[in-house]
This record gives sequence, structure tokens and C-alpha cells, in this order.
Amino acid sequence: SSHSAQATQHWDSTASFVAMLRVLALAYLGLGAARTEDHWAVLIAGSNGFWNYRHQADVCHAYQVLTKRGFDPDKIITMMYDDVAGSRSNPFKGKLYNYPWKTMEEAIDVYEGCKIDYKGKDVTPEKFVAVLTGDAETAGGKVLQSTAKDHVFVNFVDHGGVGIIAFPGMTDVLHANKLVGTLKDMYQKQMYKQLSFYLETCESGSMFEGLLPESLPVYALTAANAKESSWGTYCGSASMVGGKSVGSCLGDLFSVNWMMDTESTHKRETLKQQYKRVKNTTNKSHVMQYGQVKKFDKEYVSDFQGSGSERVGASPDFVPEPHTSTVDSRNIKLDQLYLNYVESGSASDAQLLMEEIKARQAVQRLGSSIAEQALGSGLGEEMSVEISWTPEMLACHEQAVAAFGASCGWDEGRLVLSKTLYQLCDRTSGSTAPILGAVENACKSSTPEPRAELVV
Repeated sequence: SSHSAQATQHWDSTASFVAMLRVLALAYLGLGAARTEDHWAVLIAGSNGFWNYRHQADVCHAYQVLTKRGFDPDKIITMMYDDVAGSRSNPFKGKLYNYPWKTMEEAIDVYEGCKIDYKGKDVTPEKFVAVLTGDAETAGGKVLQSTAKDHVFVNFVDHGGVGIIAFPGMTDVLHANKLVGTLKDMYQKQMYKQLSFYLETCESGSMFEGLLPESLPVYALTAANAKESSWGTYCGSASMVGGKSVGSCLGDLFSVNWMMDTESTHKRETLKQQYKRVKNTTNKSHVMQYGQVKKFDKEYVSDFQGSGSERVGASPDFVPEPHTSTVDSRNIKLDQLYLNYVESGSASDAQLLMEEIKARQAVQRLGSSIAEQALGSGLGEEMSVEISWTPEMLACHEQAVAAFGASCGWDEGRLVLSKTLYQLCDRTSGSTAPILGAVENACKSSTPEPRAELVV
């Protein structure tokens, strides 16, 4: 009997070996094998205006990185306002640079061949969510058609605040609760096996911290933690291409760093290795990982950002040296207006600078007014800004953000007030009524200062 058991065992192992050979042969010949995994990407710049040059340069650079590494252009969806390359303020009309090239001979224009699917007024939170969830009717254009076998890469570059990321226009923001809800919906619709999300905004950590369920196969890498700014780079005197000043920061520190890293490393680089390198060179904010970090750490960058190892060259070799020409994202516009005035001394540049300063002061006054009306007193300087989402805080903040958008209107300068709204929710233990009333009253009585508009 032991002999027959051995024979059975032998037969089982032989049979399984033959079956394995058959599977391998079929896979090799592409017969009988199921569809292999695909790779999809959504790249989005959520701002407009020439002082936000860097966001559109980052996104076009990301497009070049993916396509040069063999990513199928038909499986990349790009959203950006597209008002910068053709702007009257752009000294290199029709071109975008993401690096301060010394000579025009070596300069790489990242705008050339950068295919944009959604432009201008089509760059909205609704259409972004529709693109991600495969809702072609709402999106009105190309959407993700990924399946449960696929890897999806999302790269969002813009302004943000606590729990919000911004879009072009005065009222459009996307709340963290909606973003994470969208990622959950996508997974329920079987739209990815794994999804990685690279987010470049101020307080970008607040979009994911404590919000991604452990069971969701999502990995988020953010430019900053939940309570700090992200930074622009190649700014001011360093925003030179071929000896000519562009007059706006060329890139964002985190974005430029991850792209340079992807461009200059081999296809076996893991996400953990990329995180460590980018964290070291992004020396002005804390690059953070969220989601299924342990699982994704072992995954290869090439699973999400194109498998090829061909050198892209849209920026030079990745040299892990700290950038010296960085500016806090929130101060880039003010910094540029000041530089313009110092250089020209003109009354018109002085006027633009003064308008921006006044607009900033108006935002501070508005924040104080809302706090005083909600609490009967100011928030006080000692108010904690540790971001810790509970279901109550999330619901309160989302409602407060929507009310502010409806009554006051969000713009780049007002995004800082999202933190004020968070603090008020904390102070009222998530009770929304006093906050919503205060927002409505404060905005009735405050007329927005005209913000400096750079010529576009």
C-alpha cells in the first residue's frame, strides 16, 4: 500500500508538473491565457494663471516620463487648464520647461507632444471624479477603463489646504472625504488591482492621513504632511532657461524630485527606494506615505510609471543635492510680484504687489471674523493644528468647506482658511450650526479684495 501511495504521489507531482508546463506554454504563446494586466494613469494640474507655471510644467513632464518609459499614451488621461504655454507672460511662447537649462541646445520643452484631454473649464472636481470612476457621460471625454487586474497611477499637482485640493476657478475644491470615497468606489467597481497616488499640494498629508482603509490596495505619496506647505523650486533668479528668466517657478520640489528619480534609475527600483530618495532631496517639507505602505514598498516603480528603462532626459541626471532656490508654495505669487517690482520699479508692478498684500490681509480678517462669530471669541494662537480625522470631524469639516465655497468662494489665497474651519470643528466638537452661520454672516459683510491678476 505504501508502494501505491508513492505511485499516486508520483503521478500527482508529474500531472501537476505537466499542467504547469502547459500553463507556461500557453502563457508564452498567448493562447488560452487571460488578458494580462494593463497600466493606466491620470495626470492633473488643478490651477491656472502664469504664476502657477510650475504645475502645468510638472504634469507635462510626468506625461513625458511615462510615455518615454513605454506607457501607452491611450491609457494616460491628462487634465490641465493649458493657459500657461501660450500666455503673453511666457518668454518662450508655446513651450514649458521644468528645469533651469543653461543653454537652449540642451533645453527640453516638456510641452511638446504633451497630449491634454481636458482643458480650461473642463478641469473640475466633478470631471476628475468622473474620469477616475469611468463615468464617460459626466466626464464628456476619455475616462479610465481599467479592470481589477490593472495598475493605476494618479498624479495631482496644485494648491491645497487641510482636507481639500483645489481646481481652477473660484469655488471648486475637492474634499478628502470625497477623494477617498472615490478611490473606494473605484475598487468596488473593480477598476484596479493596485493604485498609487502622488499628491503635490500644501498640507497634502491631510487628504489621506487616517482615511484610507487597510483593506484598500492604495498607496499615497504626498509632498507634505497634514500641516505644512509644499514648496516650489527653480524660483526667482534660478528660473532661467538659456540665460533668460521665465518669471515663474519652473517646478515643484517634490514633483521634480520623484520624476528625476524615475528618469535616472533602473526598472528594478522599488517604491520604498523611491520614497527614501525623494524624502532626502525634498528638504523643505516632509514627504509622507499612506495606505498599504508595507505591501507597496516591495512593488516596483515600473509597475506604475512605465516599465521601460529608456532615459527620458526632460531633466538631467538625478543628483541628490538639496535645491537652493525653493519658495513656500503659498508665497510664490507674492515673491514673484515683489521680484517683478524690484526689477522694474514700475507703478503697475507696485500696484499688483499692493493688491496681493491687501488680498492676503483680507483673508486674515475673514478668518478672524468667522472664528469670532462662531465662538464669540478668536481662536487664539495656541490652537492646535494637529490633524486627526474622526467621522464627526470629517462630516463637520466637509459641510463647513461646502458652506464656505457657497457663501464666500474659494480661491488660492483663501485655502489657508480650511485649517481655520478644521480648528472650529475641533472647538465645537463637530457641531456645524455655529460654524455655518458664522461663515454665511462673515461673507455677507466682506467684499473680496481684488487679487492681483498677472497678464495671461
